[in-house]
Amino acid sequence: MTRDLASGADVTVTLRCNNRCVFCPRSTLRHISLDRPTELEQRLDAIRKRSDRVILTGGELTVLPEAVELVDSCRRRGFREIALITNGRRLSDLGFTRRLVDAGLTEVCVTVYDLRPAVQDGLTRAAGSLSQTLAGLDNLLAIARERGEHGPLALRINTVLCEANVDGLLPMLREMRGRGLRGFLVADGVLAADGPAPLPVERIRAVASDITRDPALAGADVVWRGFPLCFLDGIEGLVAEPHRIDTADADDRRLDEYQAAFRGHFVRAAACDECTAVDDCSGLQQRFVEHFGEAAARPRSATQFEPWTDPGRLAVTPTLACQLRCGYCGVQLDSRHAEPRILDRAVDLLLTSSRLRLELQFFGGEPLLRRDEVLRTMQRADEAAEALDKELLFTVTTNGLLLDEHFLRQAGGHRMRVLFSLDGGPAVMARQRPPARLRDGVGSKIESNLAGLITSGVPYFVNVVATPGHTADLPQRIAHLANLGVTTVQLCYATGPGWTAPRRAEFCRALASCVAVAERCDPPLRLQNLGARAEPTVLSNDLLVDVDGVLYGDAAVFAEGALPGLRDAYRIGHVDELSSFDGLRRGREQNLAILRREYRPGTPIRRRLERHLALGREVQATLDRLAPRTRRWAPERDSNPLLSRLLGGSLAEQQRWIRRRPEVLALPLLHLVNRCEYDCIFCRNKELEDTPKEKALSWLAGNESLGLTRLGLVGNEPLAHPDIDSIIDGALGTGFRKLEVMTTAAPLADRERLESWRDAGMDGFTIPLFGPDAATHDAITRSPGSFQQTRAVLERLVASGADVHVHANVLRQNLERLDELERLVTEGLGAHFCLIPVRPKAANLPYDALVPSYTELIEKLSVRSLVAFPRCVAARIQGEALPDAAIISDLLKVYVLDQPFVQPARCRGCGWRGSCVGTFEAHLAIHGEEELRAVGR
Repeated sequence: MTRDLASGADVTVTLRCNNRCVFCPRSTLRHISLDRPTELEQRLDAIRKRSDRVILTGGELTVLPEAVELVDSCRRRGFREIALITNGRRLSDLGFTRRLVDAGLTEVCVTVYDLRPAVQDGLTRAAGSLSQTLAGLDNLLAIARERGEHGPLALRINTVLCEANVDGLLPMLREMRGRGLRGFLVADGVLAADGPAPLPVERIRAVASDITRDPALAGADVVWRGFPLCFLDGIEGLVAEPHRIDTADADDRRLDEYQAAFRGHFVRAAACDECTAVDDCSGLQQRFVEHFGEAAARPRSATQFEPWTDPGRLAVTPTLACQLRCGYCGVQLDSRHAEPRILDRAVDLLLTSSRLRLELQFFGGEPLLRRDEVLRTMQRADEAAEALDKELLFTVTTNGLLLDEHFLRQAGGHRMRVLFSLDGGPAVMARQRPPARLRDGVGSKIESNLAGLITSGVPYFVNVVATPGHTADLPQRIAHLANLGVTTVQLCYATGPGWTAPRRAEFCRALASCVAVAERCDPPLRLQNLGARAEPTVLSNDLLVDVDGVLYGDAAVFAEGALPGLRDAYRIGHVDELSSFDGLRRGREQNLAILRREYRPGTPIRRRLERHLALGREVQATLDRLAPRTRRWAPERDSNPLLSRLLGGSLAEQQRWIRRRPEVLALPLLHLVNRCEYDCIFCRNKELEDTPKEKALSWLAGNESLGLTRLGLVGNEPLAHPDIDSIIDGALGTGFRKLEVMTTAAPLADRERLESWRDAGMDGFTIPLFGPDAATHDAITRSPGSFQQTRAVLERLVASGADVHVHANVLRQNLERLDELERLVTEGLGAHFCLIPVRPKAANLPYDALVPSYTELIEKLSVRSLVAFPRCVAARIQGEALPDAAIISDLLKVYVLDQPFVQPARCRGCGWRGSCVGTFEAHLAIHGEEELRAVGR
């Protein structure tokens, strides 16, 4: 019997070691250590099928004669991340360390307990171990500096806190930070019977507080692992996580023995039963209780969730009827429909929101059984929203049976996305949707309608539901959907019984495996869960109006079958009784308190609730763990959500956007797909199918009734489109008089064509220039001669009186030359100029090789043209005043505004938050958020 292997699993290669650490859990690890060489090969092969990451640990792997060969075998298997946990002693041999790194090692975690030889050597029970470990660490640092951006070697320090080293922990972290290290893990050792005495809570909290406040550790990432979470509550800036068992073992019996041996060191105090973190925490170690008793346990309450903001979203239920009866569906289906008045009243309630952008979701049942009512509601809602200068997004939740071309065409005038429910291929459908409901080719019809949705251009994602005991095949389901052309998936779990601890763990392992599968898809498939903070779903604070007009927290409907009585607990009121949408949404903490009042401790329904809460927390922890690595290594998708909606819509739809949000879109944009002539390092030249001329002309024909005169041309390189002249003629024939274009400038080098385009009314040009000389610019575009060509075109355009905007991405590769570039463009050429950040995307170079830190920007730039950088960073370079809006063109502005910017926790309370875009999650994953400063007013 086997179980799925976790993505990024540990492999305990050996128990041999040249240290004899006093707290080594050798007796526990013997359950999962490898018995024979062939077992290692099998285990690595099994992990590689599901993951790009492996962690090699022991014992001490470096004492094995085949250590270098083992790392090389991992590289040859295709692992992109190969981590080693080591005491570092063998790494004091520089030649050996180089061979190990050159074999493919990407990350090393070195265990250091203290910088005092007597303490370190006493804890390792190996004389001279400290000097060897520090020499090994120095070798690693030297190699990391040599490699730089050409193959980064990530380094981290692991330590175990105990009585012997508690006073030396802060000095050690300071010393290591001074050496250039930033990653530290402080673990609570599992206190075996012959191990060191436990520390009292007060000592643990005191040293943790000192470390978080110490200015010498600014920018350090210190994680506290395995301590009872309540021990560290309330220490600002501290990051704590539970013990993690992430080992790879293909044998249930051995893994269960390992977990049992590990968990046997812990007990639950009576207070733990009321703690909101009970499922995330190992509890108290038995030896701690023997020394200090249970009184130190302080149950957490109402502190587990991040603050939320009201997203301005409401779901409505046109009907509770459905053609299918999915085995996991928690909705109590019947034949009732909502009266039109109820839907209208729900829309009117949503439109009382103070937010300008709102979402109306059609839920059910199957809402398209009432497709005419759905379309009528969309039309009325859009008209009402436009009258209030608000913008509505419609989300249609459907099983796909009625989502045909006719409906998509009818709904095409509205801003809409589709949540398409499809759990996998025919075998999965037969298992999760009773066969009686799938006769007559229903499964084929659903997949056919999905294909139509994909080609329609309507935004969508596919919802996949896992049930207890049926999660191991999730990676295969993801691969099946990718083969159907699906690009975005949301992975969910069914509400209901059966989520025991082993099945929860199985689902989380499957999630990790799905990430690995999604990354290997071509193009990479996006898992919508990553980066979300929606767990546990049973505490969802979204709102839903049922067919009878009663407003609930939406879990009252989708989880009603799993948790009877949820409607009464989550009821808010009837739409006829409610006058304002603002303030109706409860926080998840409120929902937790409601549920724990409703379902009393010790009852079966309460135990089911707690299992669901545990599942949600474990899923969220898994997603949080996977997301940073995914952001670092997975190619980012090239789509932009706003641009995708705008450019995929009609000209009339764009005009509505211009009226509602002129700060985002100032002119309509015709998007032309075709291959670019450059192959820039921060991008990737792709084989693309040209936009059909007929499609472009049909889009332009919409202007015959609108009478617009200004048009923007955007795309990969619009002026290289094979039918560009016919398309420009079509634009002129439908009334456009002034044309603006975003272009590399390469097509403008043909003077005759440039003159003809200028004669046709092309007057605005947005052009990139990445450096002040050929060496810098051409290296970035990977197109020899492109600098001279671009500069000549710019000089001709400026001389002709055209409106010229030049921009450059801020990259590691041009950072030293940007001051000079700004002077060249603004003073030498007399054109507008701006500098913009490089966004994470599929590119010829990885993001961490492209993006400089903000500290580097502050140290090396003295420009006046930064746009879309954090204001606290830009202010230290060019002053607090915002730059003149004229330096960025309208074409580039909409591109820049539509980036996946985030504002991390460090930005809370900043007086500039409302006028600052923030940064990228990928930038934070590489450089952290310590460079950002919250600025007061």
